[in-house]
Amino acid sequence: MKVPALLKNKMVGYAVYVLAALNVLGYVSTKSWECLALFAATAYAAKCYMKNVVVSILAGLFVANFVFGCGRVKEGFEDPFKAAAKKLREGAETAQEKGNEEAAQVAGEAAEVAEACGEACEGKEGCKPCEQ
Repeated sequence: MKVPALLKNKMVGYAVYVLAALNVLGYVSTKSWECLALFAATAYAAKCYMKNVVVSILAGLFVANFVFGCGRVKEGFEDPFKAAAKKLREGAETAQEKGNEEAAQVAGEAAEVAEACGEACEGKEGCKPCEQ
């Protein structure tokens, strides 16, 4: 199979090697062994078929990241009430350390309200119990 001259370029090859190394480091750091094995197996199979290392690495990256979904996007939205309550508690502690008792009391009460709202919404999607 013929490949374009761009894929035979040394600089393109080095860029693809760096991209592959970063992906391998990412798989190892997240302990995603199935993704690493799939990347290696696909790259090896493509290398046996095409005899071009750049194309084989790109094929391995494509299969591992896009087809198998190893570049998993994880939504960072978790319980907003717990995070708010934690920050309010930290603010209350800081205010108390600085000697501002009134601010500490208000922040503590707000943290209790946030925790109560979080408990009321436990497991319910789109819950808005604390809106007035």
